[in-house]
Amino acid sequence: MTRAMTTHPVAEGVTFVEGPASNWTVLVGDGEVALIDTGYPNDYALVEESIAAAGGAGLPVTTVLITHGHSDHIGCAGAMARVHGARVFAHDAEIPNVRRDIVEQITLLDLLPSLWRPRVIRWAMHAIRSGGLDNVGVEEVRPLDGPLTVAGHRVVPIPTSGHTRGHTAFLLPDAAALATGDALITAHPTVPDAGPQLLPDMFHADPHRAVVALGALASAQASVLLPGHGPLLRTDPFDAVDAARLSRLPDVPRPPIPTQPLVWWRAGLG
Repeated sequence: MTRAMTTHPVAEGVTFVEGPASNWTVLVGDGEVALIDTGYPNDYALVEESIAAAGGAGLPVTTVLITHGHSDHIGCAGAMARVHGARVFAHDAEIPNVRRDIVEQITLLDLLPSLWRPRVIRWAMHAIRSGGLDNVGVEEVRPLDGPLTVAGHRVVPIPTSGHTRGHTAFLLPDAAALATGDALITAHPTVPDAGPQLLPDMFHADPHRAVVALGALASAQASVLLPGHGPLLRTDPFDAVDAARLSRLPDVPRPPIPTQPLVWWRAGLG
């Protein structure tokens, strides 16, 4: 969980970044930079480093596209807006989560039934050290109104509600790449197996809808998947979706929220 990021060129101007615990994608073109997701708050230096590695050193970061409003995906979005003046976009239904008007993600309280598992403990500690309990809300978020062109790349949003209410994947048609966010991943520190899969149910706002949302990815015209967690995968989305459906892990019962909740325990992690 302490490894540094690794960058993987996908196509001209498209670089996938496998971060210490979550991933992001750097788009470079037309004299500017765009990001799909931004890692945890404490990944900021790595995000800047990845931009330089992708060929964007010295270029303005104009756009941040958000798959969903969890701490490990929006952690540096606010900083990108403040430092670079970047516009932040998310699905309209996801904006309350990105702004932190609501917190629709797993909390320390939710994790209590699973904290006996070493993998879960290690992940939770890394999330805390990475700023997962910080206030990561982004004040100004613009709604995605359909396909758009950022940093010279056409991007097509694919609504995949389930992990969160407004989760969105992004298709990069010219690169034949699909940024799946947490709708489909290839590995996670809390589970032992790698390969196309869903996160454990405890991470999803609506586990059933998370399974249904896979159908929106299956027909995407792509040959490489850029997941929110785990390594990139060169495969047909249909095959990856089929494998992910088979991988689904059962839900972990959550304890009732106490009548006098401890705010610290209810803060989202990622």
